[in-house]
Amino acid sequence: MQWSRELTDALRALAQQEGATLFMVLLAGWQSLLSRYSGQDDVSVGSPMAGRTRSELEGLIGMFVNTLVLRARFTPELSFRGLLRQVRETMVGATDHQDLPFERLVEALQPDRDSGRTPFFQVMFALQNAPRGPVAVQGLKLNAMEVDTRTAKFDLLLQLTEADGSLSGYVEYDTDLFHDATVARMVEHLRGLLEAAVAHPGRPVARLPMLGSAEQRLLAEDWNRTQAAYPRERRCTCSSRSRRGRRRTGRRSCRARMAGR
Repeated sequence: MQWSRELTDALRALAQQEGATLFMVLLAGWQSLLSRYSGQDDVSVGSPMAGRTRSELEGLIGMFVNTLVLRARFTPELSFRGLLRQVRETMVGATDHQDLPFERLVEALQPDRDSGRTPFFQVMFALQNAPRGPVAVQGLKLNAMEVDTRTAKFDLLLQLTEADGSLSGYVEYDTDLFHDATVARMVEHLRGLLEAAVAHPGRPVARLPMLGSAEQRLLAEDWNRTQAAYPRERRCTCSSRSRRGRRRTGRRSCRARMAGR
């Protein structure tokens, strides 16, 4: 996916107005979409954190990433602005405890385990906004290479990258659960939802539009063209028994039987 610079600037401006970050606005939008799709009012999303909270770790090579579980709760009248404030509070608390290993959290809470899914969340969100230019090491010039593993670790993963003033990214999904067309439509709904949230942040999340004009026309007009030609005059073909019944109950009885046929 590739989003315009105008949308990115609007999302960043909304974050600044609410004392939040671009990550928080995008997470609120992603959780809103999941809530609207699933009909659930309690949505948990996983997100990776760098885990380098100490300056002495910055020069070390190694894997310090830890996964945080970010939970959002929805009510029918919760506005996007209210959700963003909730996400901000959740994010601040999660960041304060980001050094707690995810494995320790699972061990302490002991959720019901399923070999086919991760505990606590099945949907991931990640925003890459750190510079990723070439790196020079002892005369070598190194560049990052995108690798498609053709596997999905979660049901859904939204990966966004902020570069050159705009957002781009992709959605990784489990093909046993989703079709390509479904995910493509989901991406468009996310963009529409974020555009509506930027324009009307005080509106309840449940009433933010997320359909594009083409999809609205398809649902409201094209699929609702149910008119069918039917002759205004039609000869009654009731049996003699029905005609006797008509004499007793009147013409309406015969017409009702014709409609039932």
